[in-house]
Amino acid sequence: MPAKTQREREAEQRQAKLERIQEQVDAGSLVIRKMTDAERERFSKHSKRNEVDRAQRSQRRRSRAAAGTRPLPPVPRG
Repeated sequence: MPAKTQREREAEQRQAKLERIQEQVDAGSLVIRKMTDAERERFSKHSKRNEVDRAQRSQRRRSRAAAGTRPLPPVPRG
């Protein structure tokens, strides 16, 4: 029997997790509910605040990268 591919192993792990979640829901130890409007706004990928935060993080990353670069020393020829 050939070894399973990484994709097959990941699919099995995902299925096992989903089954575990369903068992917890059936047992009543886990409750899945709808998000509130406030939560939806807070965790939205497309909210204005997230776009601003992402732009600021990107700019900081670029400025750190530019500040951390320096010219390489000359290569000795000989």
